[in-house]
Amino acid sequence: MKIAFIDNLQVGGGLSRFSLKLCDNLIAGFSDVKIDYYIHEANLLQIPEIKTLGERVKVIVLKTTKNKSKAGHIVDRAFRKLFRRKLSSDESIKEIEQRIGKQYDLAYFPCAHMMKMPELSIPSAATIHDFNWRYFFGAEIFGNKFAKMMDSEIKKWLTTSFCISSSNDVVNEAKLMYPGLLRYPEVIPIAQVVVKEEISSERADEILASLDINYPYIIFPGHFFPHKNHLNLFTAFYLLKKDPAFKAYKLILAGVGTDKVERAKATYTGIRKILNAEEEYDIMGMGYQPNEVLDTLILKADLLVSPSIYEAICTPAMDAWSFATPTAISDIPPFREHESNWGIKTAFFDPMNPHDIAGVIAKCLTETERIKAEARVSQEKLSLYSWDKIVTEYMNVFKKAIAS
Repeated sequence: MKIAFIDNLQVGGGLSRFSLKLCDNLIAGFSDVKIDYYIHEANLLQIPEIKTLGERVKVIVLKTTKNKSKAGHIVDRAFRKLFRRKLSSDESIKEIEQRIGKQYDLAYFPCAHMMKMPELSIPSAATIHDFNWRYFFGAEIFGNKFAKMMDSEIKKWLTTSFCISSSNDVVNEAKLMYPGLLRYPEVIPIAQVVVKEEISSERADEILASLDINYPYIIFPGHFFPHKNHLNLFTAFYLLKKDPAFKAYKLILAGVGTDKVERAKATYTGIRKILNAEEEYDIMGMGYQPNEVLDTLILKADLLVSPSIYEAICTPAMDAWSFATPTAISDIPPFREHESNWGIKTAFFDPMNPHDIAGVIAKCLTETERIKAEARVSQEKLSLYSWDKIVTEYMNVFKKAIAS
């Protein structure tokens, strides 16, 4: 089977890592699979590992995504532009339509929930991660023109492509917003998207030392977008730090845009930027980090938190469970699915209540033996649902699409 794997949107974060893991495990699991991986240039900077998957994966950078400026500036500029672009003007769609033809058995799109559906002459399968563009969380992520375009395009994806979602909550949303369709996404939960699964203690210590991290910390890996709910986390961290028992702790932020607050002090109403190197800080924004660094930060954290108010799944928590790192996450339906699907153990909090977030975090940092034991349980439970099972289910959907 020859697959055109089309990663044409500047997504980054968990989505890029998801695409890498899926591609890697498809190749590992099926000897007859060959993949031409069409990628946005900015994404290649974030998952350079895609080039190491062997001769059956050919990486092709889409010409319309190439940026002539220095590589170090590509990612930041790409993300600033991502949600302001008109979907209808995306030249990469035209390039895809021109380049993807009958030399492939199937076209697969890992981020169909944020793009126009190309007109192709071959079957397609796609992952619908969420419906973020239908919501407003206090600051605009997607404009109205984009949302109206996607409202039309998503129906095409759902009815003419074979779609997959990673949680029942997303499928329930699809049925609520688009009732009466003949077909809805098939649910295939995914596992952790850790790239550097084996990190020695010596290597991890070396990485932390290079970052001048010699203190206990809590980590939240998430883009600086409003649905990630950073503000309530900042207030909760301020409340937590009022207790002298947690004075030494810092909150580390990782993800696109988080370097806007390189050093900061938590306050009840947000954070105050620290602009003088002599001043004390308790929040550090690190921006987007290479996969090895991010995985190390998760591995060595005392606690990973995810206060998001809207997601399809909690990829940061799944990554943490793979390392047996304790977690505290939002009590929202898709995150509860991890508990019902696999029996993982985690602390849940009300993401809209900073006092509850602070209380739950304090309990986790106090009852260390209990939460470490729960993290080990989560690690064991998650290990039973491996990527070889996931790609088998994905391949079944791919075969359905081809047979149709």
